[in-house]
Amino acid sequence: MSSNIKIGAGGLSFFLLMAVLGYFVYGGTGGFVAMFILTFAYTLSCLLALIPFIGVFAQGLIMFYLVNPWFFGFTGITATWLTWFAFVVYVIVGILVTIITSAWALKKL
Repeated sequence: MSSNIKIGAGGLSFFLLMAVLGYFVYGGTGGFVAMFILTFAYTLSCLLALIPFIGVFAQGLIMFYLVNPWFFGFTGITATWLTWFAFVVYVIVGILVTIITSAWALKKL
């Protein structure tokens, strides 16, 4: 039996889109790298959405109270429409993931 692990082109293209927009919004390669780091950190925190029923709440709290302060302090950039857009997109993805895992958990009961 063989298992294949594939990285979706949609996820990688979102990383690159945010990074390129960061280049223009923040004016240079620093913005490019900063937005790439932010989307990576948001992707890691999106794993919390796998927790049934409460995952998206944990994800949102971690992103807002831990990732954002660390990120803004580490990179030195300020919050703009771009950082909030990324935040909202990842919360929406988290909602969808939590709904799917909750439905799966309810089916297993």
